Order: sequence, then structure tokens, then C-alpha cells
Amino acid sequence: MKNLLVTLLFLLVMNLTFSQNKKGIGLRAGANISNLTNADMDVKTNLYLGLIYQVRFSELYALQPELGYSNQGGKTRGNNTIYIEYITLAVSNKFFVAPDLGFYLSVTPGIDFDIDDTLIGFANRGDNHGNDATFVDLNFSFGFGLELKNGLSFEARYKRGFIDVYSGTFNSFESELYETQNQFNTVFQLGINYQFNLTKK
Repeated sequence: MKNLLVTLLFLLVMNLTFSQNKKGIGLRAGANISNLTNADMDVKTNLYLGLIYQVRFSELYALQPELGYSNQGGKTRGNNTIYIEYITLAVSNKFFVAPDLGFYLSVTPGIDFDIDDTLIGFANRGDNHGNDATFVDLNFSFGFGLELKNGLSFEARYKRGFIDVYSGTFNSFESELYETQNQFNTVFQLGINYQFNLTKK
């Protein structure tokens, strides 16, 4: 009973805390300029898109959970394109260094799941062979942006993965790089966000 009361009190406090802050839900989309480290490849341009939910705790700080899709990879010198498609989960911490102007810095840890090696990918192909990429990637992003009062934002981020994309199993390029060094995702993201205000006026 005591634990139940503590849990209910905690949920009540959290609800009151969140209800007193400005909240918004919206979309984010833009271009991925991606590559893999130690892979002797050129960058590839594709897209990312997702849903966001922002809670503005103060003029200086906002927390923004994100759920999205990110198309990453690179291009070989033979112009073969490597596609690695991820479902992404992230939590962006936005620090407003110029609140009146809407300028902010962002720090965003996240986790990505390779679509090709999930039931979604298997159903699309009709087989049980993935793309040989590691199923999950832990990543960290930092960037900056400009959030306007009408809900529109412009943002740039640099995203870096921390798990070897191919874990020593991918050797299709016949290069010793894939046997002796790790390949990590690197992505520059340029895009826009739009939020609908959920706070009662």
C-alpha cells in the first residue's frame, strides 16, 4: 500500500509539473548526408522524417522525445549505394542560448533499429536475409537550430554512431578495412520542424 501511494504521488507531481509547461507535438523532416567511417566511401544524400513531442520547461530548456525514420549509408567508389534504413528513438535536449530569438543548441542521445533485419524488412522482401548490418546502433547528436514563434524550426545536427555497423561480417568490398577497423555511422542532418501548440491559453 505504501509503495502504491508513493507511485500515485509521483505520477500526480509529474502530471502537475508537465501541465504547467508549454507543450507541442509535430513533425521533423530533412536531408541526411551520410557516410561510414573507415569505409573508403563517398557520402550519400537521402532523407529523415519523424514525430516530435516537446515540453518547454523554461525559457532556457526543452525536452523533445523523437520517433522517426532515417536513411543512412554511403556510396562506394564504383557508385554502388549502400542503404541502411533505421527506425530511430531519441531524446533531444534543447538549450536556448538566445530565447528571445529562438536560437538553441541541441544534445541528442538515441538508439536506431535497422529496418532491413526486422519483420518489416523480411515481409517486404519475402525472404529471411537481412542487409548484414548490425541490428541496433547507439548514437549521439549535437547541433543548433532556430525556433520561431509560429511553430516552425530550422535545424542542423551532426550524428555519430558508436556500434560497428558490420561487426566484422560484411566483406563485400574486398577490403582489409572491414576486417581490421570498425565502421561507424556518420550523418549531417539539415531540416525543418513544425510544432502544434498543445498548451491551453
